[in-house]
Amino acid sequence: MAGDGLRQRAAGGGAAGEEAVPAAQQGSASASRFWPFIRLTQSSEFNKMVSFGAIMVVVCGLAETADSTAYGRFGDGAVLAVDPRLGWWLMELPCTAAFLYFFLRGGKQARDPIPLFCAMVFCGHYLYRGWVFPYLLRTHGGSRNFSLTPAIGGWAATIPHGYLNARWFAEHGTHLARGRGWHRTWRFRLGVLLYYSGFVMLIWHDKLVRDLRSTEGPRYRIPVGGLFEYATCAQYFVELWTWAGFALISCGPNGLYIFLVSVVNLIPRAIRTHAWYLEKFGAEYPAERKFLVPLVW
Repeated sequence: MAGDGLRQRAAGGGAAGEEAVPAAQQGSASASRFWPFIRLTQSSEFNKMVSFGAIMVVVCGLAETADSTAYGRFGDGAVLAVDPRLGWWLMELPCTAAFLYFFLRGGKQARDPIPLFCAMVFCGHYLYRGWVFPYLLRTHGGSRNFSLTPAIGGWAATIPHGYLNARWFAEHGTHLARGRGWHRTWRFRLGVLLYYSGFVMLIWHDKLVRDLRSTEGPRYRIPVGGLFEYATCAQYFVELWTWAGFALISCGPNGLYIFLVSVVNLIPRAIRTHAWYLEKFGAEYPAERKFLVPLVW
C-alpha cells in the first residue's frame, strides 16, 4: 500500500512537471507577442533593435526636455568632465565601429551599388563628425565641459544607429538592391540633394562657430554670418536638414531613427540655448533671431 502511495505521488509529480514545460513555453510565446513590438522584417534581431530604437527616441526626448545634455555651455558644472574634443570623439566612435562591424558582416546586397553608396555617405558623415570635427574644435582656456555621462551613455543611441544602417543597407532594405531602380526614384534624388546641401551647410556653420574663437577674447560671443543671422541655433537646423535628406536616401527605420533622435534632442536644446543667449547678452542680442528655424521659429 505504501509503495502504491509513493508511486501515485511520483506519478502526480511527473504530471505536474510535464505541465510546467508547456506553461513556460506559453509564457515565452505570450512575451514574444509584445517584444519586439515593431516587426518590419523576418529578422528578430533587426526588429528588436528597431523596437529598442523607438524606446530610445522617447527616452532621449524626455531626458533632453528635463535637462540639457551636459556638454558645451551646459556642461560647465559637470563633475566627471573631459576636454570636449575627447568627449565628442568618445561619443561618436561606437557608431562608426558598430556600422563597420555589422556592414562588413555581409548581406545579400552588401556589394550592390546603392547600398555601397549609402555606406559611403554614412562613413563620410562620421569621418567628419567623429574625427575631423573634434580635431578642429577650439576650446577656451583648456576647458573641460563635456560630461562623461553623454560621452559614454550616448553609446546607447549611437550603437543602434550604426547597427540599423549597416543591416538596412546590407540586407533588409531590399528596395536598395541591384536592379530595383531605387536611384531613379524622386525620394532618392531629393534625399541626395537635401543631404549633401545640408552637410555642406553643417560644415560651414561649424566653422562659423569655431571662428568665434579665432582671436583672443571672451569665452562666449554672439554668432554671426550664414543662417545665424536669422536663428540662434542655425547649426541645429542644418543638422536636421541633413538628417532629413539622409532618411530619404534609403527610406527605412535607420534614417527615421537618427532624424527623430536629433529632433527630440535638438529642439529642447535650441529653446534653452536661445534663452541662455538672451540672458547672457541682454539687449545686445539681436531680438529678431528665431530659436531654430530661420525666419519661422
